[in-house]
Amino acid sequence: MTVLDFEAVLAPDVVVNGTAAVQGSNYAYITLIDVTADEAGVFALWLRDRFTPAQHAVWFASSLAMANGEDAPTALAVDGDVAEVTRQLHEHLTAIDEQPPPQ
Repeated sequence: MTVLDFEAVLAPDVVVNGTAAVQGSNYAYITLIDVTADEAGVFALWLRDRFTPAQHAVWFASSLAMANGEDAPTALAVDGDVAEVTRQLHEHLTAIDEQPPPQ
Protein backbone atom coordinates (compact mmCIF):
# COMPACT_ATOMS: atom_id res chain seq x y z
CA MET A 1 0.00 0.00 0.00
CA THR A 2 1.32 3.45 -0.89
CA VAL A 3 1.08 5.93 2.00
CA LEU A 4 1.83 9.65 2.18
CA ASP A 5 1.87 11.83 5.29
CA PHE A 6 1.04 15.45 4.47
CA GLU A 7 0.41 18.94 5.78
CA ALA A 8 -1.82 21.20 3.69
CA VAL A 9 -2.50 24.90 4.08
CA LEU A 10 -6.02 25.38 2.73
CA ALA A 11 -6.62 28.91 3.97
CA PRO A 12 -4.65 31.32 6.14
CA ASP A 13 -6.25 29.86 9.25
CA VAL A 14 -6.76 26.25 8.09
CA VAL A 15 -3.80 23.87 8.18
CA VAL A 16 -4.51 20.14 8.21
CA ASN A 17 -2.22 17.18 8.75
CA GLY A 18 -3.06 13.73 7.61
CA THR A 19 -2.20 10.49 5.89
CA ALA A 20 -3.30 9.42 2.44
CA ALA A 21 -3.23 5.73 1.58
CA VAL A 22 -3.85 4.23 -1.85
CA GLN A 23 -5.34 0.75 -1.68
CA GLY A 24 -5.94 0.28 -5.40
CA SER A 25 -6.11 2.14 -8.67
CA ASN A 26 -9.63 3.41 -7.95
CA TYR A 27 -9.66 3.79 -4.17
CA ALA A 28 -7.77 5.76 -1.58
CA TYR A 29 -8.53 6.97 1.89
CA ILE A 30 -7.36 10.03 3.76
CA THR A 31 -7.15 10.31 7.51
CA LEU A 32 -7.08 13.84 8.91
CA ILE A 33 -5.37 14.23 12.27
CA ASP A 34 -6.70 16.48 15.03
CA VAL A 35 -9.09 18.59 12.97
CA THR A 36 -12.39 20.21 13.83
CA ALA A 37 -15.49 19.61 11.72
CA ASP A 38 -15.00 23.12 10.32
CA GLU A 39 -11.43 22.37 9.24
CA ALA A 40 -12.47 18.99 7.84
CA GLY A 41 -15.23 20.77 5.90
CA VAL A 42 -12.73 23.07 4.19
CA PHE A 43 -10.57 20.06 3.31
CA ALA A 44 -13.54 17.99 2.07
CA LEU A 45 -14.77 20.82 -0.15
CA TRP A 46 -11.27 21.25 -1.63
CA LEU A 47 -11.02 17.50 -2.22
CA ARG A 48 -14.48 17.29 -3.77
CA ASP A 49 -14.23 20.36 -6.01
CA ARG A 50 -10.58 20.46 -7.00
CA PHE A 51 -9.09 17.02 -6.80
CA THR A 52 -11.46 14.08 -7.26
CA PRO A 53 -12.57 13.11 -10.76
CA ALA A 54 -16.25 13.14 -9.74
CA GLN A 55 -17.99 15.05 -6.96
CA HIS A 56 -19.84 11.92 -5.82
CA ALA A 57 -16.50 10.20 -5.14
CA VAL A 58 -15.93 11.76 -1.71
CA TRP A 59 -17.18 9.87 1.34
CA PHE A 60 -16.37 10.42 4.99
CA ALA A 61 -16.36 8.69 8.34
CA SER A 62 -15.41 9.95 11.77
CA SER A 63 -13.39 8.32 14.50
CA LEU A 64 -16.43 8.83 16.75
CA ALA A 65 -18.60 6.82 14.34
CA MET A 66 -16.02 4.06 14.05
CA ALA A 67 -15.69 3.89 17.85
CA ASN A 68 -19.49 3.40 17.94
CA GLY A 69 -19.25 0.48 15.51
CA GLU A 70 -20.23 2.40 12.36
CA ASP A 71 -17.80 1.37 9.64
CA ALA A 72 -19.81 2.46 6.58
CA PRO A 73 -18.80 5.88 5.26
CA THR A 74 -21.31 8.62 4.39
CA ALA A 75 -21.40 10.34 1.01
CA LEU A 76 -20.38 13.98 1.09
CA ALA A 77 -22.93 16.36 -0.44
CA VAL A 78 -22.16 16.69 -4.14
CA ASP A 79 -22.95 20.39 -4.15
CA GLY A 80 -23.03 23.21 -1.67
CA ASP A 81 -20.45 25.56 -0.29
CA VAL A 82 -18.18 25.14 2.70
CA ALA A 83 -21.00 26.10 5.06
CA GLU A 84 -23.18 23.28 3.69
CA VAL A 85 -20.38 20.71 3.86
CA THR A 86 -19.47 21.80 7.39
CA ARG A 87 -23.15 21.61 8.41
CA GLN A 88 -23.25 18.03 7.09
CA LEU A 89 -20.18 17.09 9.15
CA HIS A 90 -21.60 18.70 12.29
CA GLU A 91 -24.92 16.87 11.79
CA HIS A 92 -23.03 13.59 11.38
CA LEU A 93 -21.14 14.13 14.64
CA THR A 94 -24.27 15.17 16.52
CA ALA A 95 -26.19 12.12 15.28
CA ILE A 96 -23.37 9.76 16.25
CA ASP A 97 -22.91 11.45 19.62
CA GLU A 98 -26.61 10.95 20.42
CA GLN A 99 -26.47 7.20 19.73
CA PRO A 100 -26.15 4.87 22.70
CA PRO A 101 -22.69 3.35 23.10
CA PRO A 102 -22.10 -0.08 21.52
CA GLN A 103 -22.81 -3.09 23.69
